[in-house]
Amino acid sequence: MKRYLAYFQNLRFKQKLFISYTVVSIIPVLVLGIFSYHQASNFLLQQAKQNLDVTIGQIADTINYRAKQHEAIINSITQNVVFKRIFISNTGNFPELYRDYVDPFFSNILDLNQDILQISVFTDNQSILRGEYILPLSLASDLQWASRQADTEQGQTLWHMKNGKLFATRPFTSDEGAILSEQPAVLFLSIDADSVFQDLSEITKDAYSVYLLDREGNKLMSKQIGMANELSSDFFRSMNDSPRIGTLTSNRTDYLYITEDIQEPGWKLVFVTPKNGISVNAKSIVSATMLITVICLAVLLLIIWMFSNTFVKRIIRLNKKMMIVENGNLKIDVSSSSKDEIGQLTNRFGQMLTNINTLIEEVYQSKITQREAELKALQTQINPHFLYNTLSIINWKALEIDAMEISRITNTVSRFYRTVLNKGRSFIPVRNELENAKDYMQIQSIMHNYSFDFICEVEEELLRFDIINLVFQPILENALEHGIDQLRKGERRGRILLRGYLSGDDLEFFVEDNGPGMSPELVDQVLLLQTAGYGLKNVHDRIQIRFGAGYGLRIQSELGHGTKVSLIFPAYVDHPPV
Repeated sequence: MKRYLAYFQNLRFKQKLFISYTVVSIIPVLVLGIFSYHQASNFLLQQAKQNLDVTIGQIADTINYRAKQHEAIINSITQNVVFKRIFISNTGNFPELYRDYVDPFFSNILDLNQDILQISVFTDNQSILRGEYILPLSLASDLQWASRQADTEQGQTLWHMKNGKLFATRPFTSDEGAILSEQPAVLFLSIDADSVFQDLSEITKDAYSVYLLDREGNKLMSKQIGMANELSSDFFRSMNDSPRIGTLTSNRTDYLYITEDIQEPGWKLVFVTPKNGISVNAKSIVSATMLITVICLAVLLLIIWMFSNTFVKRIIRLNKKMMIVENGNLKIDVSSSSKDEIGQLTNRFGQMLTNINTLIEEVYQSKITQREAELKALQTQINPHFLYNTLSIINWKALEIDAMEISRITNTVSRFYRTVLNKGRSFIPVRNELENAKDYMQIQSIMHNYSFDFICEVEEELLRFDIINLVFQPILENALEHGIDQLRKGERRGRILLRGYLSGDDLEFFVEDNGPGMSPELVDQVLLLQTAGYGLKNVHDRIQIRFGAGYGLRIQSELGHGTKVSLIFPAYVDHPPV
């Protein structure tokens, strides 16, 4: 992999651009093509399922219609008043009724319904037995329908299948609907099953099975085309709580099943086919998808070639000008009217050349400016000495007249400014910075008529490190001006606490006051904006510029509960001992 990456990195930019665009373009086109193919295949598969569902539904409706026809014939016999007189009441002249009514009625039914193979009444009344139309019930004692007839609901037709024939039976009932226990009579119809289920041949699948189940889930009929094994009864039981259309697995084979209820006889038609046998002709889909993909790729390659040439030409032109500058010619004109990134890069390179030429011309002026700065530096060294000497004279004069407080204030101011100036250095020992803070607070205490307390608690271990000069004074000044000075007269005595300790490799200082505090909005602005009256942002920026964003000031304040300013500084020594 590294070998191919190294080869790619060594290619020219135009080749990299062409390859990158090609790869980036091919991937979505191929993904879109594959997605389109799968979507179309799924759509055709869904259509095939719907077509099968419609076909099975139509077949079930046809079977139900034919069952209704036979049910109507059964009703016309079992509900007929004359037949009830013969088979239930045993009244009337039976030979005459049989000749004039039973025989012609049954014969007409057989003549008009070619699919009815036999129509008979089985009864225990030996006196009315006639030919094949009225038979003794004892002949049917071994048949399945006879053993189950007693368990059926009153007046309900039972359906059976055997040897490709369909049988329908219903007992004659009294007017109250009760089945007679003595000399019962049962109507029996033998029906050609092929004529009832002939529509099953319309299914054109290569491999499928069709099952007909009765009310109890028993298999009445099955038809298999291209299926190696008949499905077990467990397969059908697993469908009881399943949806009407779904998939099940049997013997490691996934099957699609469709069920339809046949209401009149109470049957269920089950169609089962292997899931992989639902073929979808995807040849046309694949051809169309490939054709569209090839056309899209051809157009994309043409556009990529045009774009890569356009980009690279301008980069090559800029590269040539850079080579001229590299050879020492800084006076060439480099500019572009384009507003894109390459145009901006060209214009900025031209501006950089202009700035370089300007800097070269100004270098001589900088030498002169440097000399002037050295003279000014000498002058700044004279001014502090003049200030210190003036304060010393004031101190001596105060001692002469025994004004000790004036002498103390003068010495404090002298020490304060000596520490502040620090001989021009940016860093100062923590010890000296703390002395400067104490002197400043002593001066402020005198100016405030000793109306507040200042407490300094700093660990001794911190005094060996260095800190940026003049960081405590602005914090203390803010604690006085925006904290202690804002207390209402007589509310409480002001107090400012300066604490410091070593925390790992960092120095942590805290300046707390018991003033009125600040609102959350003001706390958020103090370190972000150059707000008038606050020097904290300057201290915060000085520390972060020198040591990074992990250091600086943190402010905690709440209205009515004072303010706490934390200063975090690395354990730093500006001039470590040799």
